[in-house]
Amino acid sequence: MGVLNLILGSVYTSYGVMTLIDMKRGWSTRGFSHFGTAWTFMAFTCGPHHLAHGAHIAFEGRTGGPLDLVAVLIGFPAGVIWFLLRAEAMFLDGRGDRDIAGTPLWVEALPLVGGAYVVWLTAATVGVLGPGAAYSRAVVPNLLLIGLYAAIGAVLLRTQLANRRATGGWSLSGLALTAVFPTCGLMHGAYAAYALSGRYHADGHGLLIDTLSVPAAAYFLWVVWSVAHDAFPDWSAKHDVTRHPDLTREAPVTVMAR
Repeated sequence: MGVLNLILGSVYTSYGVMTLIDMKRGWSTRGFSHFGTAWTFMAFTCGPHHLAHGAHIAFEGRTGGPLDLVAVLIGFPAGVIWFLLRAEAMFLDGRGDRDIAGTPLWVEALPLVGGAYVVWLTAATVGVLGPGAAYSRAVVPNLLLIGLYAAIGAVLLRTQLANRRATGGWSLSGLALTAVFPTCGLMHGAYAAYALSGRYHADGHGLLIDTLSVPAAAYFLWVVWSVAHDAFPDWSAKHDVTRHPDLTREAPVTVMAR
């Protein structure tokens, strides 16, 4: 449990480093990017949350809860897939994405599997809370993040559906990033459940990280909504990789339709 959180935290933090590198490459010719900046803030708050939580479990005796473990295991593949695709583009001069032709069975199954997971996790959370649940400061930002991450995932999903209608296929990078946000939100839900039950105790640095995550997530939500609705142009978010594969390496995040 601790090792998984440390790995996931390192992956998320690496998102921020990679995005900063991409932004530096494009800054002189394309200027400031709200999308890249917001994504960097997200990475540098979500990553440290998992690093701190993993360190508490691995080195300080915090007992990880099984519900938390399942949430991390479910969210782990999407986060790692997106990281590996971006690493391929940046360090191996690769495309950084894979086209998915049509709608294969595993993609069709995602809504059903995701819905079943949410129902199960909600029921399990009620069981974790029980009659002894008590208020904890750690729960407030985590509850806010559940809603914010769900909203971000909804905007990104809307983009993927629009791309599907336009191209007849899917972007693996886009699907992975879309899945990152709701699964990350559910991780925070599991964390909040154990905080309310008294299993996870609030600490100053953890509370600070999660509190900073809230405005970072709100900023990112505003940016992805604005870009998706053409409220303003943003070079680091404007390329649809299913139609512009040659531009994949130029953008930190290539999932927004134009």
